[in-house]
Amino acid sequence: MKQTAPEPGFVPAYRFFVVVRVLFWIAVGPVLLLLQLAGDPSMTADPAAGERLISALSLPNVAPLLLTELVLLGILFWPQGPARLGRWFVPLTLLIGLLPLLVGYYLWPASNPLQSPFVMFFFVTAVLIAWEYKTRFLYLYVLGLTFFQLVVSPRSPGIPWAVPTGFQVLQAVMLLLAGHVTATLATVQAEQRDALAEAYARQAAANERLQQHAATLEELTITRERNRLARELHDTLAHSLSAVTVQLEAVRSLWSPQPEKAQHILDQASETARTGLAEARRALQALRASPLEELGLVLALRELAEGAAQRAGAQLTLDVPDSLPPCASRLVEQGIYRIAQETLENVVRHAGAASIGVSLSAEQRRIVLSIEDDGQGLDPAQLPGAGEPNGRLGILGMQERASLIGGELEIHSDPGQGTRVILAVTVEGNHDHPCADL
Repeated sequence: MKQTAPEPGFVPAYRFFVVVRVLFWIAVGPVLLLLQLAGDPSMTADPAAGERLISALSLPNVAPLLLTELVLLGILFWPQGPARLGRWFVPLTLLIGLLPLLVGYYLWPASNPLQSPFVMFFFVTAVLIAWEYKTRFLYLYVLGLTFFQLVVSPRSPGIPWAVPTGFQVLQAVMLLLAGHVTATLATVQAEQRDALAEAYARQAAANERLQQHAATLEELTITRERNRLARELHDTLAHSLSAVTVQLEAVRSLWSPQPEKAQHILDQASETARTGLAEARRALQALRASPLEELGLVLALRELAEGAAQRAGAQLTLDVPDSLPPCASRLVEQGIYRIAQETLENVVRHAGAASIGVSLSAEQRRIVLSIEDDGQGLDPAQLPGAGEPNGRLGILGMQERASLIGGELEIHSDPGQGTRVILAVTVEGNHDHPCADL
């Protein structure tokens, strides 16, 4: 017996089949019966026989069959039916639905079995059985129906005609053929459904892994950003405060014996404090995304490069367009800006460069950022793929940010030969905002 829920679509199809049968008992059947009796010569010659047949299908005799159909229809419309009845839902409804067909087939008058509308009802029932159970119960159904038509019906009193054996063989073959076709289609549908469910499960697992990976990258990026902020505050505010502390101690020791020198050191301490405060404000301001929101990537990058060159005392070569195609997302633009910010900060603090070059371009669906300097360069051991990067330079954090926005980061450097950082990000355009060459 089937252990699972009904096949998808089985219950609505069966429900429609029962509704058609109810209409048959109420309206279509009586009209067909009258037409059939009017065209039968034997009924015309014997009016009493026709009246007996009409009486056999009168409302009092048909009422129990119609009531059975309505009960079956109620079960099929019961929303909790499949869940409450479980594995017995389908066999119970099929057995209940078969009873009115067998009784109606017995009562229906015809001189030719092909004239009986119940033959088509039997075919639909065979299709439903094959749909739900494949071929497991199809043979049992065909054998039982054949036995009923050949053995039970002809021996029942009042049966109007005996079923020809040839018709029974033809009907059995047609039922098996229709059932096998239905079972094959149902099997293919079930296999496709299982394959689709498996694909959905794999996709869900992949999406979950991607979400976990994205969450890990986001957490790692936040951690790197905090570390970068800590480094910047240490390099600015902490150094400035340390210098001011030393200078104030010197002022205290020189205040009485050498007041002029103490005054000079005090002025230096004041300048150091102002410089440290400006650097701290600049570091905190750089954490905000407002430059992108207010200026856009191109202008924000131009302002960032000019500020870095001024702080480093280096000559700036700037090659950026007036605008970029509006095809990159906010996440991509912010990633490009942060990588440029980290790179230029490294140049200012560690490169000792005399010149800085910054370029930004769009090539087909790629945005390429290039920053180079003629400073002291990097030790090859600090470059990606050559061991653990130098934490102060933040190369690992730049790589992670580039990966997060789907970009590729390349760093070329040799000691004393300067450094070149290239970031290439592929962006997807759309019909309204295509990514074209600039």
